[in-house]
Amino acid sequence: MLNLAVRNTGKLIREKSKSENIRLGRLFTKKDTARLMASMLRIDEKKTAFTVLDPGAGTGILSAAVVEEICKRATSCEQIFLTCFETNPDFLPMLNDNLERIRKKAKHDYDVKLFVTVYEENYIVDSKNHYTVTFFDTVEDKYDIIICNPPTEFYGKYSEEALTAGGVSLVKINAAFLFAKMAAKHLEEDGRLVIILPITYATAAELSTLRKEMAKSLSINRIHLFIGKQKNLKRAVPLKKNFIISYEKGEKSGSIQITTSTDAGKSITSLPPLPYDFVVDPENGMLTLPKSVEDTNIVRYISNFPETLSSLGLKMSTGLVIDSKCEGLLFTDPIRGSVPLIRPATMQNGGITFPMPIKKQYIAPVNPALIQKNKNLIIVKRIPAKSDERFVNCSIYLASQLPAYKYISTHNKINFIDTVDKNSEICARLAFGLFAILNSTIYDRYISIVSKSKQ
Repeated sequence: MLNLAVRNTGKLIREKSKSENIRLGRLFTKKDTARLMASMLRIDEKKTAFTVLDPGAGTGILSAAVVEEICKRATSCEQIFLTCFETNPDFLPMLNDNLERIRKKAKHDYDVKLFVTVYEENYIVDSKNHYTVTFFDTVEDKYDIIICNPPTEFYGKYSEEALTAGGVSLVKINAAFLFAKMAAKHLEEDGRLVIILPITYATAAELSTLRKEMAKSLSINRIHLFIGKQKNLKRAVPLKKNFIISYEKGEKSGSIQITTSTDAGKSITSLPPLPYDFVVDPENGMLTLPKSVEDTNIVRYISNFPETLSSLGLKMSTGLVIDSKCEGLLFTDPIRGSVPLIRPATMQNGGITFPMPIKKQYIAPVNPALIQKNKNLIIVKRIPAKSDERFVNCSIYLASQLPAYKYISTHNKINFIDTVDKNSEICARLAFGLFAILNSTIYDRYISIVSKSKQ
């Protein structure tokens, strides 16, 4: 069934122009990925009927994968009720053709009756119009299995899609997150959801509300990570921009299985099952996604440190100066009353070199919010260049380097670690100790594991 759907989809792609051909090829789920997603579903082998939803059906590749998986694994299955949503008129003829072929094959090969419903509608907005009448109430349609590779376009917070999903506070939100939010709502008790999501879902602070909402009703049982190519041997192996996550509605499982592959789903490597609370932060739902046993050991090692910045009376802050908001206040050479501005370029070999042969490295302190006391700091560059060997780059700044200045300033593209008490200062010994930890290889690996954004 899956081979049939993929083969027919290939014909559709080849009929388009070369540029359109490439674009469409990126839209459709690859065969190995589709098969992997279907295999991540926990299927009750004794169940005789299943309700299945594919909310972004395309040409039916995922539908084919899940129907084939049910037919093979649930030997008692007699009926499958498949619902698909698709709005693209270019895909609908192929979708209907594939589903008809799959229906015949399911009956012929497995004696399973497949009942198909295709809605040429926007899943997020229009799914509320489809409901089941029960003895006690009328409820939106719910499904035993939902499988989804959602679109990744962005919607504004006042768009019809965002308003329908509800609870969207971001100015723009990826459609994939709205699909996940709606799919969770449409799962039956003990239902299963497998969905591809952007990797930023794992740790982005602005998505904590969504993660906590998903965690209330669903538990994660499996995660699959796609690992990128090792372009820089001194850096940790990066994750690709998407990952697969398998949810189920019911009691939280005790562990989560993480698998990895370096391609669309071939050559899969499995990590030993990890404790649920190791992967899912109980407070904000953030996901820790180790790619290997070594990654797991690193996370455990760093997490067991006896101190944090907070317990040491320290905090990390963002630099004060944004160039575009300080027009007319920045100078290449010092003028009367100006103070040094520490930029990323001043970070050299673990220290701060000032002045540098760069522009706009002094600022006129006309606004007290643009300056800070000249005292010992640890400077952290949070947006590494592609050429950087590390995800985290830090340097020590000692107030004694610029004794003529009572105040300095910091650029917005760096962070700095300072004492919470503005009247105190990090001692040089502590500064060098923290620098040693932050600049260590093991800590750099830790950041690459727990943070999915260069921010």
